[in-house]
Amino acid sequence: MRSLRDAPSPYSVLLAVIVVAIMSAPNLVFLALDSVLQPVGDMPRTTSQAELVFGLVVALVLQLIIFVVALVPLMIRRRLDRRLFGPTQPTGSWLGLGFGAAAGMVALFAAYGVNIVLGLLAGVEDPVEQQLLQDALAGGATLVLAMIIAVIVAPIVEEVVFRGILFRALGDRIGVWFGAIVSSAIFAVIHVEVVLSQPVALGGLFMVGMVLALAYQWTGNLLVPVLGHAVFNAASIGLALAIERLGLDQLAAVVPVLWPALGVLGA
Repeated sequence: MRSLRDAPSPYSVLLAVIVVAIMSAPNLVFLALDSVLQPVGDMPRTTSQAELVFGLVVALVLQLIIFVVALVPLMIRRRLDRRLFGPTQPTGSWLGLGFGAAAGMVALFAAYGVNIVLGLLAGVEDPVEQQLLQDALAGGATLVLAMIIAVIVAPIVEEVVFRGILFRALGDRIGVWFGAIVSSAIFAVIHVEVVLSQPVALGGLFMVGMVLALAYQWTGNLLVPVLGHAVFNAASIGLALAIERLGLDQLAAVVPVLWPALGVLGA
């Protein structure tokens, strides 16, 4: 196993910024269009299961298309090769799986701990309005699609962009810790729904980014933060479903504290 110290980054900061900008721009455009096109004063209507499924399929396809487009600058610069995965090449070894699972659980406790503390200090009890979480709670096909997006697609896409490219480019030039801080902050704020509905939850997203960046730095294997991200999102959805459906008294008692913590879902 080799850390990132053993291999220089193949990406410049400019190239990394271009990739991140391509990934982030559609979120801002969709947000602007939604705010402009949404009728003011209309009563909210119930969305059917078919509409939820269609929306999730569209979101999944668009995310994959945007991801491919974001990698075009790497192709142009001939940087889209095995170096993207770090000096320790991805393997299916139990060691890599173990590191990834451990990173995910550390991220889970760190993010939830920070969000709970910040939520209590700020007196925040309202849930974060993340559409993916709401779709998952609908169950059925929407739950399956939400799990595919949160546990498979998002970890791969976001780890390639924010840890594999951005963090690695920054870490080589401004140091590992500053690179982790800057890349994690950018990773947090691109989650527009969290920024708008509950900025306090950005603390948890930032902690997720920090843990996964340092896991990548230490192991030199991008598979580790990808798996960690997947474990984190799966655990977050599982906790949300437990709170929503089990109806246990002990869960109900801590819902005001846990809802702000769930703002890290979909990271």
